[in-house]
Amino acid sequence: MPSGRVLITGIEGFVGSHLARHLHSLGLDVVGLHWQDPVEPLPARLVRGDVRDPAALRALLEETRPQHIIHLAALSSVAISETHSLTAYQVNVIGTLNLLESVRQLNLRCRVLLISSADVYGQSNIGQRLAETDPLRPISAYALSKLMAGEAGRFYHRVYGIDIVILLPFSHTGPGQSPSFVFAKVACGIARAEVGAALPVIEMGNLDVRRDYADVRDVVRAYGLALDRCRSGDTYNVTSGRPVLLREAVAFLCSLARVKIDVRSATSHFRSRDIPLLTGDPAKFQAATGWRPEIPFEQTLTDLLDYYRSKTDACPK
Repeated sequence: MPSGRVLITGIEGFVGSHLARHLHSLGLDVVGLHWQDPVEPLPARLVRGDVRDPAALRALLEETRPQHIIHLAALSSVAISETHSLTAYQVNVIGTLNLLESVRQLNLRCRVLLISSADVYGQSNIGQRLAETDPLRPISAYALSKLMAGEAGRFYHRVYGIDIVILLPFSHTGPGQSPSFVFAKVACGIARAEVGAALPVIEMGNLDVRRDYADVRDVVRAYGLALDRCRSGDTYNVTSGRPVLLREAVAFLCSLARVKIDVRSATSHFRSRDIPLLTGDPAKFQAATGWRPEIPFEQTLTDLLDYYRSKTDACPK
């Protein structure tokens, strides 16, 4: 079991907040770098900063000298990364380089988890279960930024000997996810319609695609295991390996609603480039860590809806 101090960049985000609570429960001393204010209190020492500021990042690392770093800070929206691609590259690529260079200059002896994305696979072997040995063919600015950040990690491991592990998480959701993502958007719409704050009509993009999904609480448990069970310099898929048809999962969410919900697919919400199936092979990560998803996806969606029923004010008007 990992011990000592862990620095989480992007701690205020959806995954970061779940991760902070999980690692704190394991007894780690959690320090978090945040840019925006966290939505809820977190069991961590919080430091406001920006990964694009190398001097501030180096000062934080020099002061805290963590035994582990989990690098989550990123511009994570595919859509926003398309319209603000330079910002995505600055945050996701330059921010990662700032972190790795600070670790190198300070000669820190720590494990760095770089949280990449399954989006880096892009158009690689479409329709097949993807393994870590498959080629990376990104089709979005977001995916390209994550590919470049991962290559930076491989370089710093190979050339400077920094203890780096690269994780490729596939899709995940759960309580606290932003309504800019598909299932959280539906959950928000249902919660608002149930209290009469919105019409029971939700416009979505293309729902006829399949994606591996896992619960965020299972995913952060995977990240905790990776801190001391994965091989340095290696890359691992973090995925359920069970693709979900978005239309069916949305229908399940609507079946939980207390009012009739009309979900419509609007072409204006479709991505200009999309992949019909994105599913990964979890075997390598499971062999290294023993990790398996534990939370049924129906429970994940139920908990997500209950979260937004308790926080309808968090939904966009």
